[in-house]
Amino acid sequence: MMKKILALSISAACIATSAQAATVYQDGDSKVTIGGRLAVKAQYTESTKDTSSTTELENASSRINFGFEHRMTQNWLAGAKAEWGYDALSSGKQEFSNRLGNLYFANQDAGLITVGKQWSTYYDITGWTDVFWIYGGEASGTYDGRDGHGGSGTGRADDAISYRNSFNGLNVAAQYQFEDGSSEGERRYGLQGALSYDLGLGLSFGGAYNLTKYHQESDDKTWTLGAKYDSDMFYLAGQYGQYRNHTNINGNLTDVAKKAYGYELVAAYLAEGGLYQVYGGYNHLADDNSSARYSYGLVGAAWTPGNMVFSAEYKLGVTNKDQNGANNGADQVALLARYNF
Repeated sequence: MMKKILALSISAACIATSAQAATVYQDGDSKVTIGGRLAVKAQYTESTKDTSSTTELENASSRINFGFEHRMTQNWLAGAKAEWGYDALSSGKQEFSNRLGNLYFANQDAGLITVGKQWSTYYDITGWTDVFWIYGGEASGTYDGRDGHGGSGTGRADDAISYRNSFNGLNVAAQYQFEDGSSEGERRYGLQGALSYDLGLGLSFGGAYNLTKYHQESDDKTWTLGAKYDSDMFYLAGQYGQYRNHTNINGNLTDVAKKAYGYELVAAYLAEGGLYQVYGGYNHLADDNSSARYSYGLVGAAWTPGNMVFSAEYKLGVTNKDQNGANNGADQVALLARYNF
């Protein structure tokens, strides 16, 4: 009974956080965990006609999180998740950015309710292709909402309440975002839903829809369809989406595109339970009404011993066009070192 409750709580409240979180306190009904990661990457960006090549050492989304869980009754589990990002390479005053902050309540039959800043139900589907260690996840509409992915609700949604449940392989999710202000351009509310079905043998299909209403501005509408195959040795995934008034095509438009589309593809070979990984993929994001486009292929490899991750990725064939077709794309190579705690 408690296994399903635990699975529900992990799927939404703890998604994309460290799987190696350490339990610092536990009794019969309560548990406290601390997790996170310290990650850095060395990145080379080739020159273009307008810019010189660069070689940089950068923070790679380092973070720390705290988890709290309490079994209220035999059937109900309550919990909280708080997570902050930090710059592991900062030489000045450290500033923390809020990534997650939510409460959740899980029941075997009633499902999971999450309240606060959380991974969106939209990401339940687009997360299938957001699996590379360094790059990727740039064409699904997840992170590039016109007021940030938190405001638009497609990434780590702000001011949200969500519901999730599973019924014999059918996964159902719904999300509502509250108003963030009454001025022009501020969010009135957001609605979101996702459905997926696990057919067995590692094969799943799904789709998600997001609508964000703004004061005195056009609605932000996105939808996506995805599929994945997940086995001990292979991982394959793809998604296609359309986005209205949502994305500026990697900064290539001065405003958001009235209509855009994007797709992402992933293929990975996993050896020895994922200890060694070889993978590749493709991201493509384009404006329907101009020449603005952002796309690239990717190849990479990773070694994941214990709590460590070492990876190398090559972002190749980068196209980064503005609305007039001027291309400023630059290939990139990066090496990542990460410790999960």
